[in-house]
Amino acid sequence: MNGGPEPAERPQGEGWLPGTAGRYRALSEQIPAVLYSELRTPDGAVIHESPQYQELFGYKAEEIAQPDFWKTLIHPEDREWVLAENERVDRTGDPWNVEYRALAKDGRVVWLRDHAVLVRGEHGEPDYWQGYYIDITEQKQAEEALRQALEREHRALQRERQAARQLRALDEMKNTFLDAVSHELRTPLATVIGIALTLQRAGSSLTEEDAADLVDRLVANAGKLDRLLADLLDLDRLSKGILAPRRSRTDLAALVDRVAHEWRQRSGRQLKVVAEPVVAWVDSAKVERVVENLLANAGRHTTPDTPVWVRVARQGEGVLLAVEDAGGGVPRELRATLFEPFRRGPGAAAHAPGVGIGLSLVARFAELHGGRAWVQDRPGGGASFQVLLPDSPEPADVGGVGGRA
Repeated sequence: MNGGPEPAERPQGEGWLPGTAGRYRALSEQIPAVLYSELRTPDGAVIHESPQYQELFGYKAEEIAQPDFWKTLIHPEDREWVLAENERVDRTGDPWNVEYRALAKDGRVVWLRDHAVLVRGEHGEPDYWQGYYIDITEQKQAEEALRQALEREHRALQRERQAARQLRALDEMKNTFLDAVSHELRTPLATVIGIALTLQRAGSSLTEEDAADLVDRLVANAGKLDRLLADLLDLDRLSKGILAPRRSRTDLAALVDRVAHEWRQRSGRQLKVVAEPVVAWVDSAKVERVVENLLANAGRHTTPDTPVWVRVARQGEGVLLAVEDAGGGVPRELRATLFEPFRRGPGAAAHAPGVGIGLSLVARFAELHGGRAWVQDRPGGGASFQVLLPDSPEPADVGGVGGRA
């Protein structure tokens, strides 16, 4: 606190004290605070500072007597704002009331609570600052310890809440999984059992045509069970990181044609294949499952008369597979979670077909190849589920060995 003209005929030095010198000195040397008086001059000369100052900071009286010495002790992180506040109160005459850090001679950080008021002369002119400061380091350390404890407690509470949310999510996922799997297992299993009982009890009395139809249905439903169990087992292996791609040179156009033909036969729906002649070094069995699951997804979420396409094309150094439909599309807010396990798309009822792992396997199989899967709007309306598979270089020792799923 400094600034303004030096008052005329002001006694200087430690011998000058406001009021009765003896009483003031006795008081100032016994209380747990540093009392000071500072002239309101350009250099802010201190005319009195009680001896507790030396004990607090470790400096000698001749060092302390230097003009504006207190400013050199301000902690570097506090200096800018403390000096700005000092300049403000010097300009306005407002009370000085700050808490800041200072550095003792031995490097200790000392927290100070510093108060001062501007004393005016009999005509109202600014005369000198009268103030005191106390060491509040222990209080600040206690406050910091409390703050850290509260932060730890808050973080622990946040972790508990996060764990509770995860447990709820897992419980919901488990319930969804059990509902879906129980439905998906029971339906074909009930059909298999019913057909088997019919063949057992009335096999000899059935016409050849009826028996062949029952056998076809038996095989189809057994295939559903096999695909569901394969999906569940693969999802488990992928989550454990124990499933690796078994690559071979694969004619993807031929693979897609075969899967499309089987899907047409099972679903009775129309499907158009647009495939470039592409041969890639991939795991043919996994790519076949990718196409099967994308077609199954299209079949579940579109009406029987909705057009569906499968596209295969070379893209850069990889291959792009796409299954598209002209249905209602996928809302943008659902696209990020659609490839998570047991997500069955918008508006899927609890009894809707599908376990909700087909798209998850599509994404995991793509990642297994170093690729990715996503969904976007189809030009003209509908959804376009796309999978980009990098065409990894074929190992040199494989030579011409080829293979198809």
